[in-house]
Amino acid sequence: MTNRELSAFYQEQISELTAVLASLTKTIEEQAKELAALKAVLLEKDKDAQKLKRFANMNLPKKTEKRKYTAPVADDKKPAPSPKERGNNGAKRKVYDNIEELVEDVLPCDAGFDEKVAVYLFHRDVIRYTYIPPRLIKHIYRCRKYRMGDNFFEGKAPVAPFQNSNFDSSILAHLIQQRYVYGMPVERIMKYLNEMGIDIPKATVHGLIEKSADLLDRLMPHLKDAILADPYIHFDETYHTVLDGDKGSRKGYFWSALSHQNNLIQFIYENGSRAKKVFTNYLSEDYKGAVQTDGYSSYKVLEGWNYPKAMRLGCIQHCKRKFIEIQEQPKAQNIIDLYNQFYMIRKKKPKEKWKEESLKVYTDLEKKLRTIDRDPEILPNHILNKATAYCLNELESIYNIIISTDYDLDNNRIERPMRYISISRRNSLFCGSNAGAARTAKLYSLAISCRLNNVNTFSYFKDVIQHLAEHQTMTNEQMRNLLPDKWAE
Repeated sequence: MTNRELSAFYQEQISELTAVLASLTKTIEEQAKELAALKAVLLEKDKDAQKLKRFANMNLPKKTEKRKYTAPVADDKKPAPSPKERGNNGAKRKVYDNIEELVEDVLPCDAGFDEKVAVYLFHRDVIRYTYIPPRLIKHIYRCRKYRMGDNFFEGKAPVAPFQNSNFDSSILAHLIQQRYVYGMPVERIMKYLNEMGIDIPKATVHGLIEKSADLLDRLMPHLKDAILADPYIHFDETYHTVLDGDKGSRKGYFWSALSHQNNLIQFIYENGSRAKKVFTNYLSEDYKGAVQTDGYSSYKVLEGWNYPKAMRLGCIQHCKRKFIEIQEQPKAQNIIDLYNQFYMIRKKKPKEKWKEESLKVYTDLEKKLRTIDRDPEILPNHILNKATAYCLNELESIYNIIISTDYDLDNNRIERPMRYISISRRNSLFCGSNAGAARTAKLYSLAISCRLNNVNTFSYFKDVIQHLAEHQTMTNEQMRNLLPDKWAE
């Protein structure tokens, strides 16, 4: 082929490519115009929607206007609302950003749709939350053994919490969480596990919980020290039915101590006793700080010479409750109103005025209580006189609260966690023995401390049980860091 022919050939190729390029450029320009027109239409629709919305709000009837009566339409004649009409009542949906996400592209399913020809514009995210039932996995550690010359090498499986047991710390954490956080009796936990594909005998479940409590018992002295190191603690007690061998069932009492600063709680069970010695054995006589309690007589020891450095704080709710129970009495409502004023002062007044305003209410309260107490028409055994006597005995402890802005008006901070015992009392009915009640006290102490510190109970028990199983000896500081307020996974 000569040079002239080559030149002509290349000129022809260039002309064809130029024509193709021009065609593509024209197509792109047309599509850009279509896209701009579509965008303009969408913006215009959005403006119209905003105008309609403003117009609708302007024409809404005022609250003072009388609305016309419209006859109700029968449900069977009402048209079904469209998805847009249903809406969400203007409420904002909560977004859960801390869970696993699965993104799936959804293409149009119309018969005439062709993805290769279609031009992508934008996408719209539709969220559906999906629940996948939990799984139990048989984890097989195949420990391989090798020989190199005269030496042998073998892989080792992770340490199990208990000898001769195939259950790791995750199973133990699940049992404790279900039993002591969500209040499920052992029988229900067994049925739940059975639906997940594993049939654990009742004796095995009880045995695993018992061994877990024994392992976690190492933390109890450190939990007590952490609570008593706080200069402001709360005390309370409640009962639970306990089986006592051949003697049948009886009321066994759980005591509890709560650290105001660290949100750590410890339950104490000493053979179900409610005697004062349970309290005095726990709180040493050299304790220096404030102790908030109800008016139970055992706590009155704080006001004597045995605890010279301690100050007892009362509970306004317990005092007010005495009059709420008899509010049909004419003079009871006046006392209730005065107790409520303490709360209103803290809610509406600045903190620097709490003490001054509360002392005025305190003076009026004491005056009215004394008036009722001296009223000759009210007999000593009358319910109004009994409620008044209780509140007069608590006046000093209430005074100790209001002279400072650092103390709570009531003991609700510890009353709320005590509901877990009430839930157990209703769901599980009884503790099988004194030893079982003592285990319950230990596990509730750590479980509820986790809840008070916003710690995931499953993660906590799984990690701490495994840690205690792997480390037989630890320093006091290491043990202290395993308590819920300082624990880090």
